[in-house]
Amino acid sequence: MASQNKLRDIKGIRGALYRLGELRTRTAFAVDGIVNFLRLLFHRNGSRPSITAVVVGRNDDYMSDFALRLRATIAWNMKYLADEVIFVEWNPPPDRELLSIDLVKQFKQLRAYVVPPEIHHAICENSKVQLLEFHAKNVGIRRSNSEWIVTTNADAAFGPDLVNRILATELSEDVVFSAQRLDIPWREGRESQIGALDCLHYRRVIPYHPLGTGEFGFASKQMWERARGYDESLVRHRIGVDKRGVAQLIAHGARSERAGIVFHLAHPTSCTEGVQEHHGELANWDDDVPYENDQNWGLADRQEAEIAERVWLLK
Repeated sequence: MASQNKLRDIKGIRGALYRLGELRTRTAFAVDGIVNFLRLLFHRNGSRPSITAVVVGRNDDYMSDFALRLRATIAWNMKYLADEVIFVEWNPPPDRELLSIDLVKQFKQLRAYVVPPEIHHAICENSKVQLLEFHAKNVGIRRSNSEWIVTTNADAAFGPDLVNRILATELSEDVVFSAQRLDIPWREGRESQIGALDCLHYRRVIPYHPLGTGEFGFASKQMWERARGYDESLVRHRIGVDKRGVAQLIAHGARSERAGIVFHLAHPTSCTEGVQEHHGELANWDDDVPYENDQNWGLADRQEAEIAERVWLLK
């Protein structure tokens, strides 16, 4: 009986120490967040490099509140870092309205390109994958006119520390900035914008990888063009294509540096909650790099028909 009580006491002490350590970690994170957000306000009115953020999506209820999350992250990321957004609407469902039409009305510095279902079906070889995410990002990269390009996701907000690092750095054409992803709580259907308080706590920490995360890949236009974007031979995949793309940039002379944190608005359809069929197959980022996309990567040879102000349909 005494030994059982002793074991219980030891477990209780260990549990208390763990909770204390977790409290200290989260408190330190919140303090750093406050400091970085105050610095962010200072940088907000300063000069910025010309940066295009490339975002992709389709109106398919991948998340029930996808459009709300998309608008919230675009608003935040344009407020603090990007001066232009290119939205690529890939394989839009025929029975749904295009997201692009309302986006260009809300955001004056946003251009949109629509890739119709017939192009998707001609390329994709996985019937479970309705969005070839990195083919779509190549469409945006290829059409950017900015000196710097960041590929990101519709549910990702750039952390204040990351923004401060980039804006305070003399950017180099030979550096690709990567980020560490943190999942943050986000109530389904929330209509309010992202704010300072969202930067002060987290739900899950994803360990940093030198090849970064699909939520953030920042490099010069020159470097993206030298590497010819993400691997377009991967027509059954989504997971790992991001890391393979950064490995490609490194193979073409870039070096990876950690910029900071990117916040991912948590949702149940994320692959961190469990890999599902729509996530596609896993790409390898350790072998067969560099790869070679053809000269028309990013659907560069497709005709573009303007279907609304700042919205083009690829044919």
